Amino acid sequence: MSKEVQENIKYLIQRPKTPEIKPLMHRSVFNNSIKRDYMSNRGCHQTMGYAEVKLNHPSKFLKKHTRIVKRPFANSLKPVLTSEKYSQRCSRSPNFKEKINKIQRNFLHENIIDVIRKVPPLPRHRVQDSRNGHTMVLDEAGLEPTYVSKKNFGKTPSYIKKIIKEKEMEKLAEVDRVRAIKPPLRYIPEEERKELLKGLKSNWDELYTEFLLLPMVTDSVPKVNRKARIENELNNLERDINLLERYPSLYVCDN
Repeated sequence: MSKEVQENIKYLIQRPKTPEIKPLMHRSVFNNSIKRDYMSNRGCHQTMGYAEVKLNHPSKFLKKHTRIVKRPFANSLKPVLTSEKYSQRCSRSPNFKEKINKIQRNFLHENIIDVIRKVPPLPRHRVQDSRNGHTMVLDEAGLEPTYVSKKNFGKTPSYIKKIIKEKEMEKLAEVDRVRAIKPPLRYIPEEERKELLKGLKSNWDELYTEFLLLPMVTDSVPKVNRKARIENELNNLERDINLLERYPSLYVCDN
């Protein structure tokens, strides 16, 4: 039976495929109205502005000062409460006066007055420092000499005045301390000066006699040293004697 099925000619002919039936796609009920609105407004922006806007007549061109908004003056504003109502409410409650003063404050009135009295700000000094258009504000960058506008510009700072005053006080204290201390120098009276001069001359005579007694030939080191020592002492005595004879008034240190 299977062989008969295989040998049947009707199975050699290719059978057409049955088409697959898909369910219907969902369509909105507003689809037609949306298409209609889209097609109606499709070309409304093809010109500059909306096509349905009517243009002004050439005689009605834009004139100067036609867009200025006229604001109310500060004097035209009236208080919230009248004097009669204010007195009646004040008589009812004692704390109402404080409350009504807060409520009666008209911020619009205050803002208008502040704007009228406000000084317009000065333009900021900007500098373009690159070819790409980068700008820099000089006062924010520290390149504007704003320090010359300070009140204390060119005046001595207070801390330097304090330091100078402290140094002056230290100098005065040092002078007072030096005056309180005993002076280090002492004046030599005339009699003491004559005694010193007499003693120096007697010492010089003794050394000079010793110098004359030195041998003529100094052939050893001790002789050379002795001669040099005596010459040095003679020179010192001569210098001291000359000082006492030239200056009658002398001061010496006790130490």
